[in-house]
Amino acid sequence: MKTAPMTFGQLSVLRDLDLSGPDEQSDGNLPLVFDVPSGTDVDEVTAAWWRLVDRHEALRTVYDRRAAQPTQTVRPFRKGELGTVELPAATREAALRVAGEWAEHEIRIDVEQSWRGAVAVHEGVATHLVCVVHHLAVDSAACTLLESEFNTLVSGGTLAPDPPQPVDLALDQHGDEQQRRQTMEFWLEEWEGFVDEDRQGDDTSRRFRAALYSERAQDAARTVSERLAVSVQSVILGAAALALFGLKGRDRVTFGLLAGNRMDKRWQTLLSSMNQLAPMTVAADGDADPDGFLRTLYMNSLERLLYGSYSIDELRARLTEAGCHNPDPLQFDCYFNYLGEIVRPPAAQSPARDDVEWFDDAWQGGPRFNLRAATGSGLHLSLTASDDYLGAEATGRFLAAVEAALVSLADGGPDTVSEVGLAPLRKVSPPPCTKDGDTVHE
Repeated sequence: MKTAPMTFGQLSVLRDLDLSGPDEQSDGNLPLVFDVPSGTDVDEVTAAWWRLVDRHEALRTVYDRRAAQPTQTVRPFRKGELGTVELPAATREAALRVAGEWAEHEIRIDVEQSWRGAVAVHEGVATHLVCVVHHLAVDSAACTLLESEFNTLVSGGTLAPDPPQPVDLALDQHGDEQQRRQTMEFWLEEWEGFVDEDRQGDDTSRRFRAALYSERAQDAARTVSERLAVSVQSVILGAAALALFGLKGRDRVTFGLLAGNRMDKRWQTLLSSMNQLAPMTVAADGDADPDGFLRTLYMNSLERLLYGSYSIDELRARLTEAGCHNPDPLQFDCYFNYLGEIVRPPAAQSPARDDVEWFDDAWQGGPRFNLRAATGSGLHLSLTASDDYLGAEATGRFLAAVEAALVSLADGGPDTVSEVGLAPLRKVSPPPCTKDGDTVHE
């Protein structure tokens, strides 16, 4: 076994979990379902999974969270029993229900492996690999990597040489004193420029979750990205800021950007959680040129993402020592997370193609505005927002306003930021309601 400090990303996940009560530690569980190719049997699926457990140390690591500097300990690889679970139907939805049920039960990261899983079968035929993996072991990029490698193995392919491991990253991060010093100095200068309203407080009002899928919005975002030579995600963020300004009557907002921290090629194939908050205040003068606004936003976001890897404990200590207002690096209320090229299109006849889709399973804690964006066959926007921050109807209207802003920016019509179109281009239905007024997904 080998022991090392936690990586900065792992430490951020741990400190976030520290804010949850003992009965809410399952918040760190991520349900995963991987499709199994037709003709693949249970033994082949099992062999592929154990190959991944052998390959990635994060899947056999335990964590000591009691020490002042928490540690990770990698256990030797030992193949065990994976087991099977019978599905009532050979569908992805049935497998996701199983994973969701498992995710409600805490993984005890101090004494057990960071995952639980089984081969899902229907009438004796393997259909899916069902897993729950702890967020300490994976982030969104790592989940995509894990699925890709699983698909390669069950299809008879071979994997690239063994990747770097979290312990390697931890030693590199903790040992680079110059980078740590520069990062601390950057955030110390930035900290007082954040909007107080967007710092995490005591908003316990009800959360609403809605989603929007738009091929037109994705085409527009890519058109603007190519014209201005800026990233697609910064264009989407700019449209989101303008939509939020329009709904709330503001001209400044502080977003907690989710930094992926995989720009260094050494760590792109690392299975671990590397996401951290990189807060940034976006401001817009209504008379400003929209293209200039987007270029500035892109450069500012890129700079902050470059400093998105840091020890959350060290930063909190330095901010407190400097007397900074609200020195907690986790206390932000307005999240933006770009997930990359992962979205799957809704079914051809799905109402999600033409309307805002509502869900009844919004997590009732955490930030009161949490926007996720993913690209692929179209742009997929998912928003969880609180009643006090936006309200139910405005949650749906916000998503439609982002789509409208992207199309307006791509058309090149507006001469100023205030002229960017925010009027919905599609039907926006209100959230369905029960007799007692509670919002539900039908």
